[in-house]
Amino acid sequence: MKQLIAALLYYGRNPLRVFKRIRELLDPHRSHVDENDVLYRFLKGRVDPGVMVDVGAHQGGSAEPFVRDRWRVYCFEPDPGTRGILTERLGGSENVTIESLAVSNEARQNVPFFTSDVSTGISGLSSFHPSHKETETVNTVRLSDYLAQQGVSEVRYLKIDTEGHDLFVLKSFPWNQPAPIAVLCEFENHKTRPQGYTTEDLCEYLREQGYELLLSEWEPVV
Repeated sequence: MKQLIAALLYYGRNPLRVFKRIRELLDPHRSHVDENDVLYRFLKGRVDPGVMVDVGAHQGGSAEPFVRDRWRVYCFEPDPGTRGILTERLGGSENVTIESLAVSNEARQNVPFFTSDVSTGISGLSSFHPSHKETETVNTVRLSDYLAQQGVSEVRYLKIDTEGHDLFVLKSFPWNQPAPIAVLCEFENHKTRPQGYTTEDLCEYLREQGYELLLSEWEPVV
């Protein structure tokens, strides 16, 4: 399960009003909150469709509503098994690009990639679970380089779920261009301390980019 940070830029809006609207979107009768769905419903009708970048797209659940609303979506999913499902689900849409690349703060070749037969949701660039096995190598790319190659000058929504590498993805973003209106990423010290950073470091980096933060913690974290 996840602990997630939703980071929002307000562009002159009253943060308290925004937080109130977010709370209204949280259904108290549901046992599980889908943070991506909350952000989707918050952005819908307030923001014209633009570019969504989904780093760690898994099977496409986060990207699908944005694809349906005609956003231009770039999905990064290095796990070939999961990417196959993602491609079956969204690959036929002309407004979707699916990449086998991993995203990090450095562009590298043949980086070890770890998968698990316990959960498809914990594949990544580091081994933090007893079930992890190195099953292949992947290439990594910086978002700044990739977006420049694609001619993308503005990302409106950035979703990251990279099992401990979220800060590195953020550091690869071209912050000299307009910042995403919303960022959704994961925090969990168990995964990130071995990578050299903590939840506090991740929060501080987002604040430095001008964001207000909403933290969603699933309990217990499994």
